[in-house]
Amino acid sequence: MKKSNILLLLFFAIYSFSQEAIENQTIVPENPESLVEDSIDLQSNTIKNLQKTQAQIDKLDEESKKLTNEYKDTVVEYEILNKYDNQLEKITISQAEEIANITKQIDDLDETNKYVLPLLERMVNTLRDLIEIDVPFLMDERLARLNELEDILFKANFSTAEKFRKIYEAYQIENEYGRTIEAYSGSIEINNVNLAAQFFRLGRLNLYYMTPDGDETGYWSKDTNDWVHLGGKYSDDIDAALKIAYKQAPPDFINLPVQGVEK
Repeated sequence: MKKSNILLLLFFAIYSFSQEAIENQTIVPENPESLVEDSIDLQSNTIKNLQKTQAQIDKLDEESKKLTNEYKDTVVEYEILNKYDNQLEKITISQAEEIANITKQIDDLDETNKYVLPLLERMVNTLRDLIEIDVPFLMDERLARLNELEDILFKANFSTAEKFRKIYEAYQIENEYGRTIEAYSGSIEINNVNLAAQFFRLGRLNLYYMTPDGDETGYWSKDTNDWVHLGGKYSDDIDAALKIAYKQAPPDFINLPVQGVEK
């Protein structure tokens, strides 16, 4: 194909030159081969430029396909999360309406207090059961809040409505844990040695830790109800997750072992 182009160009150059010589009655150059060589060089340079341009186009096309696939994956994930969020919102609205109705009954009907107090006690006991079987994040904070509820439950200087409000707030806080991520400082015991650590909470599904030097990492296993020590594995990913939770880095995909929700 390239040889045909060169011959065609050579024919066209000689024909043009002959026509111009006839029309202008000029003398043919002493070295017509130079004209052919110049034409060949021009054709060769043009082909090289076209090859470079095509390579750039192929590279841009590959990058475009990659970005398109990433965008599609992001859209699918967003739709799933958005649907899940809408379901939670409906549940929250329904619960809020029910709680508002119960609160009104407590405020308006003093005679119902004798029936409400056992309900509040059951709610506090249920909350304790939840915390004890849950992933052990922020245990000092959560147990302190629970102990406060148990302390005021039978105190006369707190109205029934006030007791219910505080219990309801505690439930709201526990419910919010399931929809957020968080990072906080604490300590962990490894081989009978208490070490400082940074913890990353993923909802209420998973809890990870990493020591400041990154030599020790791990996560809480729901199967064994104990810590799984990884000896530094996933330290980069846990560090990235901590930065996201501390808002030191933008949200991004992180490769960490995740435990599913039991049915």
